[in-house]
Amino acid sequence: MEELPIKNKSDYIHDATKAGLNLIPLVGGATAGVFETIFSAPIDKRKEEWLKRLSKTVDQLCQTVNGLTEKKLSNNPEFISIYLQASNIAIRTHNEEKLRALNAAVKNSVLIESLDESKKMIFLRIVDQMTLLHFKVLHFLSDPEKYIQDLNSRQPANQKTYWRDIRNVWDESFTDVRSNNPLIDLSISDLKNWGLIYIGKFHEASLQSVQTQIGQEFLGFINDRT
Repeated sequence: MEELPIKNKSDYIHDATKAGLNLIPLVGGATAGVFETIFSAPIDKRKEEWLKRLSKTVDQLCQTVNGLTEKKLSNNPEFISIYLQASNIAIRTHNEEKLRALNAAVKNSVLIESLDESKKMIFLRIVDQMTLLHFKVLHFLSDPEKYIQDLNSRQPANQKTYWRDIRNVWDESFTDVRSNNPLIDLSISDLKNWGLIYIGKFHEASLQSVQTQIGQEFLGFINDRT
């Protein structure tokens, strides 16, 4: 006789929720269908896409790190903790920037031996709280020169702009959020509180990096090195 699959706790919660919705008079059946369509299917899809991404990452790790195997990773408590924490965050976001950062963090948790487990977990917590604007502001303020060079590369060969105001550099680099948007200062305040930069307002920035040592380590942890 074919053995029935064993349900885990989440399966029972899912079934119980659907059963409860079906008991609601008149709208129960329809509501259960909405639950299945809106919540269950997208969550399963996100899990599948994330696991596919992580599978490629594990393959890359095992090919890159001498002597590393899937079995060794599965027996590494720190790696499993990082993987589970990153996965928990990944299925709660559609932000591709955040997903790339989480995937890189899982990879770098193995590659960067200088970071202790506490710092890695703190960095993951920061990633969880970050929005797309946080990522933009952090990358921009950590290396303004990169954005200046990019802007200059778009100009005709006989034209050269001398950038004196970092706000102008931002406005030319990002057209969706202007430099006078109060959300930028709010993002900068968050980044400072997390210890990633040392300024609290945009007007305090210059054309030089305002990244802290922690900020440098953080970006190294969430950036893919390959």
